Amino acid sequence: MPVEKTLQVYQARYVFFDLDDSLINKDASSLWIKWRVSFDRWAILEALQALASLYRAYKKGKVSHWRLSTYYRTRTKGMSLNEYRQHISNFFDQRGHLYIYPQAASLLFAYRRQGTRLILITGQDEVMAQAYADALGLDFVIGNRFKIKDGKIMGLTKPLCYGQGKVDMAKEFAAQQGFDLSEAVFYSDSHADLPLLEAVRQPVVLNPNQQLAELARQRNWPRVDWRKS
Repeated sequence: MPVEKTLQVYQARYVFFDLDDSLINKDASSLWIKWRVSFDRWAILEALQALASLYRAYKKGKVSHWRLSTYYRTRTKGMSLNEYRQHISNFFDQRGHLYIYPQAASLLFAYRRQGTRLILITGQDEVMAQAYADALGLDFVIGNRFKIKDGKIMGLTKPLCYGQGKVDMAKEFAAQQGFDLSEAVFYSDSHADLPLLEAVRQPVVLNPNQQLAELARQRNWPRVDWRKS
């Protein structure tokens, strides 16, 4: 199936969207690190840790709970949840909002107009995800959840919203809302989301990486690429 030139809206009660390189044209964590480094030397350690292991593991589809949770302990540096929310709010206002694809607003508006409920499901943490969901007008957020101890962020809980864990969290959400994943639509750019793409009625690859683009071609899945617009 060729890359779609026009905006197609599918009939579905629930539609899931990935965030990084899907609704936004960058990875939100890389944007966050660049923002933090500009005024906080501690963020250099976060950047080195992310570059040395996390991004490399993500590209290979091998992100572990230990690896990502360790990264988040470095990232939050003993912040309380409210402190982290304030940092994310400042980040989003100064940098994060600049990278939303303009086409995303049109697509989401079309779905809202037909009464579809919209879910952001992402490997970002729930605070970061909520900032984007609020700006884009999405109804629900599913993301990585923080482990809190003595009021401080101490990493992430299980499961991760990644790979099969993302499917498990989507199934849990669907059960709570009273629908089945086989009724839903999911937009994603990454082959790491293949388990969830395979679980829904209508997978759509959005700004796909090379591996997912080739897979979509083989399976005749719809492809949308805003990078070429």
